[in-house]
Amino acid sequence: MNCSKNTLHSVAAMARSPRRRLTRGDGFSLIEVLIAAALVLVILVAIYTVWFGLQRTYSFTDEDLAAQEQARAALNEMVASIRTARQPSSPPSEDVNLVIVSAESNSLICWTDIDHNPGTGLDGLELIRFRVNVPTRTLYRDTISTAPWDVTFASAEAVRLVSNWVSNNPAATPPTPLFTYRDGNGGSPSDVTQIREIVIDLRIDVYTDEAPISHRLNSVVQPRNLRQY
Repeated sequence: MNCSKNTLHSVAAMARSPRRRLTRGDGFSLIEVLIAAALVLVILVAIYTVWFGLQRTYSFTDEDLAAQEQARAALNEMVASIRTARQPSSPPSEDVNLVIVSAESNSLICWTDIDHNPGTGLDGLELIRFRVNVPTRTLYRDTISTAPWDVTFASAEAVRLVSNWVSNNPAATPPTPLFTYRDGNGGSPSDVTQIREIVIDLRIDVYTDEAPISHRLNSVVQPRNLRQY
């Protein structure tokens, strides 16, 4: 009888034991859940960091290429306009009776055929100004096609040539002017009538506080039509 009871107890214990083992293996402890959650969080942060870095790199590259494209087009326009600048046959006033009317570090005013249309402007010429707005880091071309021929360009049409990426600043340390002028001897001219060469140094920088350094686009222009000089 005792053997029968012991056998029954053993069988019952064997029947219960797998059930207990299954019960213990069915779930995770709180610590295991927290560790798993922490690992998932670390992986997600790593993925986001890589993705954000790639997005930033792509955004910078795209913006940098756009800045360089605008800068090249602007440089080509300035070179062509300055090289072909000429004086109208009957200037409207003495203060604009020059090929190059005004020459400053970040601004230049001259007569030129910007639209290549002989039927517009004065003798087919427009009074134009290339200028850098330092606070907005923007390069503009202002154009006057009809009277009044006002050197203040109060009523001029302003066209943005380079947007928000220009780093030229004559007041910076060291100075970074857009225009530098030379006389016939390679020195600094005493006034606009002595200008024989104009050095254009256009500087572009998408992010001024980060690498890489700014791009520099240079050209030396010799105006062809300086008859009155």
